[in-house]
Parts: sequence; structure tokens; C-alpha cells
Amino acid sequence: MKTLGIITEYNPFHQGHAYMLERAKRKADADRVVVIMSGSFVQRGEPAIFDKWTRTAAALKNGADLVLELPVLFAAANAETFARGAVRLLTESGIVDTLAFGSENGNLQELQEAAKILANETEEFQRLLKELLGEGLSYPAARAKVLETLSQINSAILSKPNDILGLEYLKALDYYSSPIAPLTIRRKGDYNSLSLSNGYASASAVRKALTEENSTEAMLHLPENTHDLYNKALSIGTAPVFWDTLMPALHYKLRTTSIEELKEIAEVTEGLENRILHSIGSCYSFEEMMDFIKTKRYTRTKIQRILLHILLDIKESEVSYFLNLPKMPYVRVLGFQKDHSDILADLTEQAKCPVLTNLKKAPALLNEDGLAMLALEKTATDLHALAYPNPIYRAPNQDFTKPLVIL
Repeated sequence: MKTLGIITEYNPFHQGHAYMLERAKRKADADRVVVIMSGSFVQRGEPAIFDKWTRTAAALKNGADLVLELPVLFAAANAETFARGAVRLLTESGIVDTLAFGSENGNLQELQEAAKILANETEEFQRLLKELLGEGLSYPAARAKVLETLSQINSAILSKPNDILGLEYLKALDYYSSPIAPLTIRRKGDYNSLSLSNGYASASAVRKALTEENSTEAMLHLPENTHDLYNKALSIGTAPVFWDTLMPALHYKLRTTSIEELKEIAEVTEGLENRILHSIGSCYSFEEMMDFIKTKRYTRTKIQRILLHILLDIKESEVSYFLNLPKMPYVRVLGFQKDHSDILADLTEQAKCPVLTNLKKAPALLNEDGLAMLALEKTATDLHALAYPNPIYRAPNQDFTKPLVIL
């Protein structure tokens, strides 16, 4: 059987995701779909607006046959680390033939050409990059300008979020010599648009509507078969989840962390630790803190990820260590289609690392590295639960008490 893999966040699952999944499955001539999905936090450094079990159920209702969790160590990292962690998990699952991803560009050949240049940076590339960074450009802007200077490829390919991730997926497939074939689907709609007015609304627009308690309009842009899932989470108060709720925890963490400790946190570079610590004297909302810390050189998403890394105590050395292990410590199943349970049997048989379906059995299945990664996942889930609007649902250890999602 031919199996399609998709790397995603589904934050939340919307009409554009449904279109992409159906189109990719048809284009790949696939019999089944494996989704690897971020858990409690996403690549922008934000808490997922709905918990991972709700989002898993939405995916399974709309064409996914198996949902695996991307560990927070990779899920809340920069694009390169996000892609490498996800591609490696799909590769080591042993059951995926094709990786499909959305892109604004839609031209796989051009994306592959750009990925090859970026994966093998020449001395000239690095020299120009250093010059532009010295002039104050952000890393993404500098890299895009160098790419256009040294090739015939339009720099716009490095300005669109889905193209950027697509390039990193292609680089990761090559880095791990993965047998998985890439496939891209041209994205419909604007990833960054905050408008719900036309076509395929972006996840950003849906989240904005939910922030403004406009769930009725938001639901018009989500598949009808997910409305019960989302409405239940909203009505009982396990959603929506936003950064501001976590500000007291972040303030406590910053007040008890030294400059030297901050320097070890993932993605903290070039004196950012000083700006971050100085922010706690006057910034009590998340937006205030973001405005205080961010500069022209450092993107909002990078700062958000750093603040999350501080909360979770994710160190740069830790990310590097897990990326370079001989194999992934484990692959965790969040849910599957009951009618396609054969895919779970295939995963268990062919995966190159332990498969977790019941976390209570983890001590018997995992080595020290696996238990350490799982402990971080538990911390992330507990932190996410603390941000639920309704305090009666903020219980710890939900990774161990919530069952697999089986539909």
C-alpha cells in the first residue's frame, strides 16, 4: 500500500488543510495518510489554540489515517530543526513513501534547486551573508538576498512561510538520504492574512476570530464535521489557549534565571539575554514584552520561540544532541482510524525506533534519551493545560491519562 506523509500543525484544522490533504492524496495516488503534527506548542513559538487530542480528532475526521506527535523539542524550533525532526521521524517510521507539503511557489524543481544551494553554502554565500547581517538585515532577509544574488532564483521563494518550510523539508530529505519522495501542492489563500472574508481563510485569521470571541464566523471556515470538536473545547473551557495566560509563569521563570543560564537557551544569541531580562521590569502583557525585546534583526517568531524555550528550559546543546542521535528515541501515536488499524500494525513492525501508544509503558520501552524527551513533552503538555480558560481542566499528567484518539 502506498502511504502519504504530511507534516503539519493544524492550528486549527481548516478548509485549506482539507483541500491540501485531499489533493495531495489524489496526486500521490496514496492509499493512506500519515500526519506528523505538533503537539502543545507550534513552530511560531505559540501555544496551540486547541489541545493536541482535539486537533488529532479533526485530522482523523478529514482524511488522516494515523497521527503522530512531533516532539516539542523540534515542533517549537526554527524551520531547519522543525523540518529535520519531522522528516527524520517520517523516515524512521518505515511506512511513508511520499512527503507532501504546501508551497506558495508550487514548482518542485525550482524549490529543489534552491534547497541544493542552501544546503551547500559556498564561501561566497557565507561572506555575503555575513556582510548583510552586519548591515542589520534579519537572517531570513539576508539569506534571501544572497540566494538571488548568486542564482537566477527569485528571492521571494525565501519570503513565503510555506516555501521556507518546503525548502527545509527538501534539505532534510537529502541530509538523511531519505527514500521518501517529495511532492508539493500550491497553497490556496494567504498564510498571513487575518481576513475571513473570502476563499480559504488562514489559520491565523481563524485564531484571530477566536481571540475576539467570534467563534460563529470562525466556524464558517472550518470543516463542518469538526464543529462539534471545536465547540465542545470552547464551551467547556479547554480553548482557546493564548500566550498571555502564561505570562505569570514566564515572569517567575525569568526572575529566577541568571544571565549565564539564559545564554544556554536555544536560539539566544548576541546579547538577546540582556534585552529579555530587562523586559521584566516594565512588561506585564505578552505584547508589551514582545515590543520591548524585538528588533529589526530578530523576527517576532524567533523571540516567541526563545520565550517558550525559557519556560521549558530547552537548551541549544539539548536540541543539537537529540538531532544528532543515531536514531530517534521514539515515535508517539496520538490517534488512528479504526478502519485502517493495519497502518498501526505496519508502523509497529517497520519503525526503526520504539512506538509509543500507551505512555504508561514508556519506562519499559525507552532508553535514557527517550525518557528525557518524553519528560520534556509532559512538561509542555502540563504548561499548555495551565493556560486553559477553565481551571477545572488544568490537571497535570494529561499525556498519561488521555486515551488514544480512535475514530
